Amino acid sequence: MMFLDFALLIILGIISLTITVIALIFGVVALSNNKPSKFIWIILFFIGLIGLMFSVVLSVKKVANTVSHFSEHAIEQFENYADSLSELEHLDQYQSKASGAQIKLLKSYLEPTMLNNDPIEFYTYLGFKDYYRYPLKYPYSIHAMHDQTDGELFNEVNVTNFDENDNGEKLTGISNIQKIAFDKNYLLIEQVISSKHSEEKELYYILYNMNNEKQEKVSSYKDLIKIAKSKGYSGADVLMSLEDYRNLF
Repeated sequence: MMFLDFALLIILGIISLTITVIALIFGVVALSNNKPSKFIWIILFFIGLIGLMFSVVLSVKKVANTVSHFSEHAIEQFENYADSLSELEHLDQYQSKASGAQIKLLKSYLEPTMLNNDPIEFYTYLGFKDYYRYPLKYPYSIHAMHDQTDGELFNEVNVTNFDENDNGEKLTGISNIQKIAFDKNYLLIEQVISSKHSEEKELYYILYNMNNEKQEKVSSYKDLIKIAKSKGYSGADVLMSLEDYRNLF
């Protein structure tokens, strides 16, 4: 249908051009000889000229619309292809990460009641740009912004979309996290807090029970390890930075 319309415009343009040229030639001759028919040729000349301009303008618009439609369609198809490719890469990324040793270790910490209730995205989504996310034993994770320091501990049992903000995560009240270590029951935390009385930083240590959310705060690393061991902690004695922990995934 579009081709037929374009063909009709071309035919109209050819006819109008023919009338314009013929009317111009005979009009000039009639004007030179001052014949009465000169007015007829002048009228025919303007009719042909108007028809020619009309067909040219419509043809240009139709070509422009066709090109625009084709471009929009091509862009839409490309975007759909890019989205599909992105989704495939996203799934591939999740599947490859899901087989990692650190994720297997975290999943081994789960109580039987939590099995199959831990979404794979909990373990595989590690943040975006300057937002960092560090999965721990489900449903806990640490979030940090800008630098991989000053993390905050969250409970994400109510989260369904881990790549969205404010989606059910619950802050445990523990922030300024710099280093961590943990086993299936306890999370050992080093806090670095700016002093209100000087420019020096103050170090604190927290033993967090991931089963009942109870916490104990001490002022030295030695006391932290001592208390943790007395409660049955079996994880690493050395705390690692958030950046080092993220590199395990």
